[in-house]
Amino acid sequence: MIWMRGNLFVPDARVGWKSRVLKGIHPYLLAHKNPTIITTGPPHSIHLVGLELKKKYTGFKWLADFRDPWTTIGYHKHLKIGTRAQKKHERLEQEVLDSADMIIVTSPHTGREFASKSSTPIQVITNGFDITTASTTRQPDGAFTLSHVGTLLSDRNPLVLWEVLADLCNDDASFKAVFQLQLAGNVSDEIIDSIKEYGLGTNLKQLGYLSHQEAVEVMFNSQCLLLIEIDSHDTKAIIPGKIFEYFASARPIIAIGPKDADIENLIQHTHSGQYFNYLEKQNLKTYILEKYKLYKNGNNEGQLNDNITSYKRENLSKTLAKTIAYTWE
Repeated sequence: MIWMRGNLFVPDARVGWKSRVLKGIHPYLLAHKNPTIITTGPPHSIHLVGLELKKKYTGFKWLADFRDPWTTIGYHKHLKIGTRAQKKHERLEQEVLDSADMIIVTSPHTGREFASKSSTPIQVITNGFDITTASTTRQPDGAFTLSHVGTLLSDRNPLVLWEVLADLCNDDASFKAVFQLQLAGNVSDEIIDSIKEYGLGTNLKQLGYLSHQEAVEVMFNSQCLLLIEIDSHDTKAIIPGKIFEYFASARPIIAIGPKDADIENLIQHTHSGQYFNYLEKQNLKTYILEKYKLYKNGNNEGQLNDNITSYKRENLSKTLAKTIAYTWE
């Protein structure tokens, strides 16, 4: 089944809808003068609609919006794609990049990748948040809680973090007494087993699935927020949507991922926490210990600034509107 998905359905299993979309949009193009069309993928087959329209019609602008990369997306290599299908992926990607009037990407890394392949103008517009930002940066009441909100599967098992937390618990009984590791969302059994193997079972609180509002409340009431990404070159361009709500909560972020990832630059830009790669055990331990000492003194404050508000969806929508206007200049 994986081979069929990777080789018979290019670029993806939804490619069959292209003809129906083209048929449905024909009356719209006849009735509206100078429209702007935005195709958003993945699935990247939707971009083939824009490509076909560019070949058949004039008088409109096409923005190809890539929420993820195409041929370099992480799962691409796992589809058992043969040489012929890979060449077709690359050809279609190149045609889309060269034919669009504007390319929109969600990360600077993807922007640089596409800029190396095409001369079409590129605009980076990240995801964002629309929740109300925290009214205070003061530390919340309660335990010294480190929380991860969202799915945490076995391919993102941060053993270095569990090792650091185990060391801190073993080094200081008072740390162990107030420390709580809180996981909200779908968490794999392998993750839970690893946490328990490091002796952190008594400090673990599993919240399971939460509503969006409940998840936001967890963010706002945590001492620090955990952001974990796979240690791989393929994930450097990934910016999880939850990071923007993390920003809005004004709670310090502890992020772990590959070196030179885009989320590292975002955290630095917003002064919202600290980023570590998987080899920085001592630096990670030092940072968590610093946060714990601030917590004991009631001074584990967060950060709110104009760099954070720039990621409000209202402001990002204004950027999109300006980008659309630019294509018509």
